[in-house]
Amino acid sequence: MENSMEKKIVTIILLITVFAGSLWSHAYRYADELIASVTGRRENDVEGNDILTYAEISADYLSGLPFKREMIEINGSLAKSLNMRELYRKSGGIVLKNGYIAGIYPYTSTDYEIQQITELKSYLDERGIQLLYVNEPTKYIDDQVILEDLGRATYINDNTDRFLERLDDNGIPYIDLRDSIIEENLDSFDLFYRTDHHWTTYAGKMAAEVIAKELNRNYGYRIDLTLYDEDRFNYKEYKNAWLGEQGKKLGASFVGLDDFVSILPNYDTSFRVSNGKKVLKGSFSDILVNEKRYLPENNEDIYDASSWHYSYMERTGINGTKVENHLNTDGKKVLVLGDSYEQITIPFLALGVSEVQCLVLRGYEGSLREYIDSHEIDTVVIAYASFMIGAHDNETSANYAMFDFY
Repeated sequence: MENSMEKKIVTIILLITVFAGSLWSHAYRYADELIASVTGRRENDVEGNDILTYAEISADYLSGLPFKREMIEINGSLAKSLNMRELYRKSGGIVLKNGYIAGIYPYTSTDYEIQQITELKSYLDERGIQLLYVNEPTKYIDDQVILEDLGRATYINDNTDRFLERLDDNGIPYIDLRDSIIEENLDSFDLFYRTDHHWTTYAGKMAAEVIAKELNRNYGYRIDLTLYDEDRFNYKEYKNAWLGEQGKKLGASFVGLDDFVSILPNYDTSFRVSNGKKVLKGSFSDILVNEKRYLPENNEDIYDASSWHYSYMERTGINGTKVENHLNTDGKKVLVLGDSYEQITIPFLALGVSEVQCLVLRGYEGSLREYIDSHEIDTVVIAYASFMIGAHDNETSANYAMFDFY
């Protein structure tokens, strides 16, 4: 009885706050646009003016909303108390029983991805450049997890399985990091943040080592694998330290804060990093990691604080960036076509390879083939999170162009 009364009180407070905020921010001005957006009438209004999308309306409304953070916290508390774990399914993600925010993904044919990658393979073969595909997992490596938790169907691992089978059929070599997780008897959720879709620093280091082993085994590299031994790194843990990108949408009151582990090599390193705009020289900890990101004064407001995931490669980013290892002189060069997971993977891979270049195609305006022709490259590694497969089905997806290899 008391619990029911508490929920009613919280609901009333939330409604009053939203109503007051709407008046304050003049949200009523967007009523017509909102109706048009959700009903599909998006082209223009009777005066020929563009009608905003639902996302644009929401962003504009929230930007002028007073007490926004307080409202997010109230809303998060309410959603948690009512067990509304699918409230932000389309914008932030579902909340699983284990507290992790995850996504639900539709079925895709993989036809487009296979057509693009087979053509790229032929193009690289003509130039004597090797190709390796690396499948980066998401938080769950078995689609049954979502079905058993929420009774909903998701196809991300099914899509990945069919895609990798077709890579086999077309003679394209690949690594499936899900296999490494199973072989090491790891829980895939432990390799990801609860409130962010990115994987942890440990996962990025693990992925780099698996890639390095494959480059040694089948690609003619001679990487010193002892560089990845656990006792050659210093670990520093920050408990309940930051809020991830997904968590900022749902509220810390709903999903809590995330831990973070900084991993730095304890041996001598020397790098040169360039991205066309700046050149940095120094050790791993000097130029590949921004430890100032972890200072309390930079995290006083968890909603304004930058993502800790991007503390690695923060100074230069990864798109169009080249990392040269001055202490590795074998001369081997790798081009990684990656996604934001590579913020973590690139620094650790660079520990064992002479030169690592990286492109993120969703943000690269040039031609991939012109880039390849104008740079010395021994191996192209395509390292994609599983949800990149099928992104081309949706023109509004930020990852729409990730498999556009022309």
